[in-house]
Parts: sequence; C-alpha cells; structure tokens
Amino acid sequence: MMSLFFTNNTSNTIYAAYAYPDSDCHPMNYSKMGWYRLEPGDTREIWSGSVGGTTFYYYAEDHSRNTWRGTYRTRLPRNTSHDFHWCWNDSRGSSRRVGMRRLAIDSSVENYTVEFSRTNQSLLSTKTTRRALPSKSEDSGINRIPRRPTRFKKGTPVPVKSKR
Repeated sequence: MMSLFFTNNTSNTIYAAYAYPDSDCHPMNYSKMGWYRLEPGDTREIWSGSVGGTTFYYYAEDHSRNTWRGTYRTRLPRNTSHDFHWCWNDSRGSSRRVGMRRLAIDSSVENYTVEFSRTNQSLLSTKTTRRALPSKSEDSGINRIPRRPTRFKKGTPVPVKSKR
C-alpha cells in the first residue's frame, strides 16, 4: 500500500490541509483539502495511492497558535471545523491567506509520513520508505512568495521598515 500520512506528535489537536495535483483545476492544476483533525498521537492517511514523483503542499495549525507552514500562498477557510475541497485559486465565504509548505516526493518513495511536532514547525521532519536515495524533482509551477532574510552578516546594514 502506497500512501501519504500525517502524524501528530504534539500534545495539542492539530488541524491540517493539503494540496495535490488535479488537472480539473485551472489555471493552477492543484486542489486543496482539509480540515483533517489529528488528536495527539494520531496518524491519518490523507492520500491513498502512489506518492512517488508527486509534489504536495500542506499547512497545519493548532489552537495554541502553533503553525506548520511554508511560502506558497493560497486561501483556506477560517473555520477548521468544516471540511473543504477547493481548487488552488478558489476561496469561499470566510477564508484567510496562508502559506503552504512544498513537499516534493522522490519517485523512489513508496510511503511518506509528515510528522507534526514542536521541533519541526519551521523544519520538515519526515519518515519515508525508500527504494533509493532521493533527488531533486521538477518545480510544480506554483508561485512561491520569497522569504525575507532573517540573518545578516556582521557589519551588514539591517533594513528598517518605514512607518507610513
């Protein structure tokens, strides 16, 4: 069985969403689904079938304001208690803009688990079953919002935001 899983390794309930390739969606060929409720210690299969060679995106949060996010912007529903299934560019009702994290899975991977923990909110931690070492996969075509630099070399001027 080949699948994509989410695992909650925190002490809080997590609400997660993910995006997957969908040729029925235009102009961005991705659908996004959620909210998946993961109690502490839960593992949930979110994608059944071949994951190898696929690029997914995901976002997760808990009620303590912890988030697992990335730089690929889209809109998701505000209310985490309602299920949704939208195309990437869709938004309905009360939605908010979030950044999803890119997850490019190598073609040699059979199963993939995204682990949500306190230590990987800004870093990705995964368990995989591989047949070979991973390699870079091609870009998905989804536009990434560049991150602002967070570290500066000693002696480099730090940009200051002007208040207007």
